[in-house]
Amino acid sequence: MIYNIIRYRAILLLLGVLFGHNISYSQKYDDHVYRLVISSSMFQNTKPEDVEASTKILAAELNKSGNIIAEFEISVCVNENELLDSLKSQFDILYISPIEYLKLKKKFSIQPSLVSEIDKNYGDIYYLITNQKENKKTLKEIKNGIIYILSNSEGQAPSLWLDKILKDSNLPSKKKFFKQVLYDFKTTNVVLPVFFNKADAAIVTESAFNLICELNPKIKNEAIIVLKSKPFPNALFCFDGRNKDDERKSFLLKYLQELHKNNYGKQVLTLYMVDRLIPFKQEYLDNILELYK
Repeated sequence: MIYNIIRYRAILLLLGVLFGHNISYSQKYDDHVYRLVISSSMFQNTKPEDVEASTKILAAELNKSGNIIAEFEISVCVNENELLDSLKSQFDILYISPIEYLKLKKKFSIQPSLVSEIDKNYGDIYYLITNQKENKKTLKEIKNGIIYILSNSEGQAPSLWLDKILKDSNLPSKKKFFKQVLYDFKTTNVVLPVFFNKADAAIVTESAFNLICELNPKIKNEAIIVLKSKPFPNALFCFDGRNKDDERKSFLLKYLQELHKNNYGKQVLTLYMVDRLIPFKQEYLDNILELYK
């Protein structure tokens, strides 16, 4: 069962921004429920409870504004089966990873429309880092070591990238090559073990690595960036191909792209470690597709 279905007269964190300020389109009541379907994999670097808490605060603020007059249903799906069940009904926005999109597009009419932009890239760049004290400067030298990956589970882009670089180097699979592969959604839990003799390597996003280095410059001085990935889009905002309401889609598309221009939107994007949302291009999936070759 989908673990979190919330129905508000205010919107969840993301959509609340769209309808909260000076938008004439939503000033009359719309009896069509807006459906937002979210994959829990999109919380890979954020605790779901933090998202929920922030959502409730924002919803309260939006209620005070008196501008929210549409009804919304938000479904957070914890696995592929729940996504499949949820997508049987028409939705307005689907928030998923590119990897999930590649699987789901075979069964549903899904239209990617926006991707997240991070540090002027259309996705995350990943670093494989080690500690200078250990002097391990190549992937091969980390054999039989412990590696942390910034993700909440296997099967996401950083894990697939590790599979790819091992394969390209003619090395065994990660389960055979490493003594232990650990996943965590918190940057400090992934990076710090490398510098406290509790891990041999870590895979972390460029943006998260830069942030922790700002907070602790010693890490920057002691880290070796062994490998750097190409950009991988980490999130897709998709529309339902079954929905023929082009005015509704245009409205949502326009204001999603303007999230970074207002305070509520900035809060949302900061929570997801995203700078802004930009139009999707098919070529943005090329680097993800290479991971399967």
